Amino acid sequence: MTKIKRFQQLEKIAENARDKAGRELGEAQDNHNKEQAQLEQLTGFFDEYRERFNSAGATGMNARQLGDFRAFFRQLDSAIEAQRQTLVDLGVQVTERQTQWIEKHQRNQSLSQAVVQVQKEELLQRNKREQKEQDERSGFTGKSGWG
Repeated sequence: MTKIKRFQQLEKIAENARDKAGRELGEAQDNHNKEQAQLEQLTGFFDEYRERFNSAGATGMNARQLGDFRAFFRQLDSAIEAQRQTLVDLGVQVTERQTQWIEKHQRNQSLSQAVVQVQKEELLQRNKREQKEQDERSGFTGKSGWG
């Protein structure tokens, strides 16, 4: 196997790794966006129920209703806090995936540059070989009296 073929295989492996890292990054970003939307929905729900609570409080409510609202707000507040922690965790995951993609991308670029360099070297060697062969033929024909 030629040197260029080996480098091209390494480049292909690096390209596949970069593409996989890109897909994983995209999935992590999608998950983060979905969970962000979920948090916004929960906080909107909280705000809506706070308005209902304030309206009910203005018209009067009994102790049972007040207790129900408070229990519901505790549950909703707990769900919002859990969702915020999920977002923090997913944010860390997105950052890790970005770092991995950057590393894979840089490796792929380095190997691509190496492939180009090896191709240049092989072309230069081939040109030198061809020139040497032409020179030898020219020298050979000149010595035999044909040229």
